[in-house]
Amino acid sequence: MNADEAQELSERDQLWASLRPLRAEIDRLADGGFDSSEWQRQLVAIIARIVAAEMDYQAREARKE
Repeated sequence: MNADEAQELSERDQLWASLRPLRAEIDRLADGGFDSSEWQRQLVAIIARIVAAEMDYQAREARKE
C-alpha cells in the first residue's frame, strides 16, 4: 500500500467513524421516521455523499483487480 492509498483508507475510515454519533438518528430514518426537518435533510445529504464516495472507491478498487 502506497502513501496515497493509506491516506485514502484513513479518510474513508474517518468518514464512516463520523457517523457513529449519529446512529440513533440514522436508525430513526431507516425505520421511516421522517419529519422533513432541515436537520434530517442535511443528514441525508451527508449520508448520500459518504455512500457516493464509497461507491466511487469500490469501483476504482474493482478496476484494479
